[in-house]
Amino acid sequence: MTSSTHPLLQELEGIERNAWADLIALMPGQLAQEIGLQSGEIHHALFLMAARIPQFQFNWLSGTGLNGDDGSAVPEAVRRFRAAGQRKFIIQIPPGPNASKCEEQARAAGLQEHSLAWAKFYRVTEGVPTARTDLTLRAVRDEERHLFAATATAGFGMPAPMAAWLALLVGREHWHTYLSFAGDQPAGAAALYVRGDFAWLGVGATRPEMRRRGSQSALLALRLTEASRLGARHATTETGVPPSGQPAPSYSNILRAGFAVAYVRPNWSEPQ
Repeated sequence: MTSSTHPLLQELEGIERNAWADLIALMPGQLAQEIGLQSGEIHHALFLMAARIPQFQFNWLSGTGLNGDDGSAVPEAVRRFRAAGQRKFIIQIPPGPNASKCEEQARAAGLQEHSLAWAKFYRVTEGVPTARTDLTLRAVRDEERHLFAATATAGFGMPAPMAAWLALLVGREHWHTYLSFAGDQPAGAAALYVRGDFAWLGVGATRPEMRRRGSQSALLALRLTEASRLGARHATTETGVPPSGQPAPSYSNILRAGFAVAYVRPNWSEPQ
């Protein structure tokens, strides 16, 4: 079931969509070919498929039921995933005006609601709480673009070739990138995408050996402060909704940074 809507639903979905669309456009051609990239709009929803990477992170349809989509994007996206042999994909359905129609289309296509939904968080950029850490943080220097990318891919467990893609974020318009350090060793990486009044906090990752040192919380606080300085008044980010009784450090860190859950976005997938 979808959760209740939010007065800034379109804007929160829109800033995330714009960030991802720009990320997709940045991908080097050779890498796109190697992973079997297909992307673009389907009935105003954003489609991303990496046919050769069986991970939900790179195979999804977002913004279904918004911007005039009546749910028609769902069966077409499913057709494309299946035609490419990609079974590890999700259809994200925000609680918009056509959410029920999108869910009907997902069921008709043989999908089911995945056990892991995404929480969409929101807060204003003023009044950022202090995050305690022994790490040092700063903006990424141009000559550190590959260090930033290597830190992010290591934190996410992404394939190593993805580093060439993320390195292109450093210095790009609308993007701001940051690193945390333990001495001279990189601990975490994070990005901020700002357009007008809205900011999206994404690409946040910590190296496995550097976890539990406050990197994520500190980078959240830094990006919120930077977003306010850059003129954004509203900020959003997202992470998975933790199963009851299980630890959820990312979810907890986001709440500690002053965010509140704006709504929950169910994911629909092939039966696993």
